Amino acid sequence: MTSKIFNNFGFILAFLFMFQSGFSQKASKVELPATYNFDYAYKLKMTHKKGDVVLTYFLKEDAKYFGFDTAEMTKGSDTKMFMVMDGNLGVTAMFMEMMGKKVVQKTKLKMSDFNDKANNSDYTFTKIDSKTIMGYDCEGFVSENDEHKITFYITDDVPVSFNQVFGANAKQMPKGFNPEWMKKYAENGLMMQMIFVDKKKSKNSMTMDCIGLDKTDFSIDASAYGSMMSAFGN
Repeated sequence: MTSKIFNNFGFILAFLFMFQSGFSQKASKVELPATYNFDYAYKLKMTHKKGDVVLTYFLKEDAKYFGFDTAEMTKGSDTKMFMVMDGNLGVTAMFMEMMGKKVVQKTKLKMSDFNDKANNSDYTFTKIDSKTIMGYDCEGFVSENDEHKITFYITDDVPVSFNQVFGANAKQMPKGFNPEWMKKYAENGLMMQMIFVDKKKSKNSMTMDCIGLDKTDFSIDASAYGSMMSAFGN
């Protein structure tokens, strides 16, 4: 959809799609840093016809990685999981606590996979009135084609962004897009609200609202996690 417009919005949707489809990626043997530290917890409330869910992302200033707490998406499971996407190493690391052990599964990360899930070549793009959300001044935009209408509000009055992880891609912009907007949000910028309307399948429509951007000292001690095989005694 719009990850090539503002990575923080399209990336979230593409990431959710890939998470639900199981991340069918190749395993990676890359060595992870000993620790992943985070400065901010970014919470999004997703409201859908089937119910609400709160998604919590962990970001760090100037870092090329971010974390995602899968607790809301893995309810009912005995396995505790936390995911880190490391744009610098090009890997996704799934940290799991299972069978009394801590293990990590590393897979190669390809940005082309996200771009395929977020193609916006047939979208038009329009800037709309700004508004204040949770005390942040936000600019409004609408991206639309025959199937979808996506209204979202983004602010640059924050010290973190998903663009820090993967950069802002200025290729294949939709009709009506001003490249100056990309420059403004290249380093900092977060989506504070999104309204997604599926014109053909209303059951797929949903909204996302930022309900928190709070300082945190959360960290993952990657050195404490062994390989997947270690969970089976090998």
